[in-house]
Amino acid sequence: MIRRFFKFLSYLGLAALALALLFGWWLFGARSIAPAMVVVEPKDPFYKIVVNLKNQKIIGSPWLFSKVAILTGVDRQVIPGRYDFTSPLSNYAVLRKLWMGDIAIITVTIPEGYTLRKIGNLLGQKCGADRAAFDSLVHDSLFLARLGVTAGYAEGYLFPSTYKFRWGIPASEALHAMVRVLFAELPDTLVARGAAMGYSLDKLLTMASIVEWEGMAADELPRIASVYYNRLRKGMRLQADPTVIYGMGELNRKLLLRDYKYPSRYNTYLHNGLPPTPICSPGMNAIRAVLYPEQTGYLYFVADGTGRHLFNTTYEQHLRDTHRIKREIRRGAG
Repeated sequence: MIRRFFKFLSYLGLAALALALLFGWWLFGARSIAPAMVVVEPKDPFYKIVVNLKNQKIIGSPWLFSKVAILTGVDRQVIPGRYDFTSPLSNYAVLRKLWMGDIAIITVTIPEGYTLRKIGNLLGQKCGADRAAFDSLVHDSLFLARLGVTAGYAEGYLFPSTYKFRWGIPASEALHAMVRVLFAELPDTLVARGAAMGYSLDKLLTMASIVEWEGMAADELPRIASVYYNRLRKGMRLQADPTVIYGMGELNRKLLLRDYKYPSRYNTYLHNGLPPTPICSPGMNAIRAVLYPEQTGYLYFVADGTGRHLFNTTYEQHLRDTHRIKREIRRGAG
C-alpha cells in the first residue's frame, strides 16, 4: 500500500514536472512571427486586446494567455498605445511588453510651411493622434492661452521640427510640445527686435509664414521679405498668392484668374495689410528673414521655374519677366 502511494506520488511529480516544462516552453519558447502591431485604444477591455493579439498571430493560446495575464496583474497594467512585435517572440515577451507599457515611439518631422490641416493629418496618420481633438484645440483660445498663445488660433505657432511622440499621443500633449519648441527656439532678443519694428509676435509669424510659403531657396527669403515690407511702406497690397490659396482651403491646383477675387479675409489682393493670422508654420530661416530683411527697392518677384525668383522694381519689367518665363515654360513643355 505504501509502495503504491509512493509510486503514485512519483507519477504525480513526473506529471507536475512535465506540466512545468510544458508551461515553461509555452512561456519562454521563442517562435518566428511576421512583424505585427496591435493598437490598444483607451478603455479597451483586456479580452479585446487578447483577441487582437490572436488575430495578428502574436499569441497562440488566448485562454492560457488571459489566465496568466490575470494571475500576474498584466490585464490591469496595459496603457493605450501601439505595440509593435517582431520575431523571435515568446509569450513572456508579449506579457512583459504589455506590463511595461512598451508602446511605439514615432519619429515625426513637421516640415517648414506645413499648415494646421497638414500637421493634423500627419499626426493622425503617423502617431494615431485624435484628429477631431486636434481640430478643436487649435481653435480653443483658453487652451492656447495656457500654452502662451494669445492669438486664439494655433496656426503658425506649431514649430516645424523633428519630434518623438508615442503612438496615440493626446492632441493636447502634441500641441504643447510643438508650441514649447517654438518659444524655446525664438529667444527674447528676436521677439524684442520684432517689437521694435512694430510687429507683435503674431504679426511677425504671419509675415514669416507668407515668406516661408513663397520661398524655396533659403538665401532668397530675406529678399522676399524686403518686397513685402516695401509694398507695405508704399501702401500697396501684398498680393501674395499663398494667402489666396490658404483662404480657399489650400488648393491642390494652380490659381485661376477668378480666384484672385475670392472673398476671403486672407485674400491680400482684396485687403490691405497682413492677413488676420499666419498661414503656415514658418521655420527659423523665414522668421529671421522678416526680422533681418535685405535692404532693396524691389516691389515685385516672379518664380522662374527653377525654385528661385526674379525680382524687379517696376511693374513693366515684372510683366516682361513674367511673360518670358511663361514662354520658356511652354517651350520646355512642348
